Amino acid sequence: MSIDIQSIAGRLVELRTFSDYSTAQMAELLGLSESEYVLFESGKGEIPISLIYRFASVVGTEPMYILAGSMPTKDDAVILYSGTGVEVERYDGYKFTPLAEEFRHKNMNPMLVTLAPTDSPELVVHGGQEFNYLLEGELRVIVGDNEYFLRPGDSLYFNPAQPHAQVPMNGTVAKFLTVITE
Repeated sequence: MSIDIQSIAGRLVELRTFSDYSTAQMAELLGLSESEYVLFESGKGEIPISLIYRFASVVGTEPMYILAGSMPTKDDAVILYSGTGVEVERYDGYKFTPLAEEFRHKNMNPMLVTLAPTDSPELVVHGGQEFNYLLEGELRVIVGDNEYFLRPGDSLYFNPAQPHAQVPMNGTVAKFLTVITE
């Protein structure tokens, strides 16, 4: 599944309007300037995944509704068999599969992330807590002023309120499990 930026932008407008926020109020709640926020609602700016999660929290919805337009339906258990699930290509070189997409009222968001090597990682900030467990490749994780180097089987638990990024090393793809709490 590739992400349709225009559809996401439309859902941002719909949810903001339904929640009775102005663009200025929403921008302030998200820690953005109004002009930055309006760019996302127009579909002209690449919408960071961290912004989608923060927006979902503000308006009280599921991030997957903003991304894909569908709401989770399960309350007791969700199973995702190997090779199934929705793979979201966020942008070239960054893919993730939500592992509990159909579970309602999640306290955490587990995802399988596949990253291609990049020269300029985007530092992101979001609420909650984050856990990364490296499955394949080698990964450099930047958290604030610190860098951590992971090999398969290594894990890192950190405060994602610090600017952070994951960067594959040695020119190879990295695959890791990430769990983000609300």
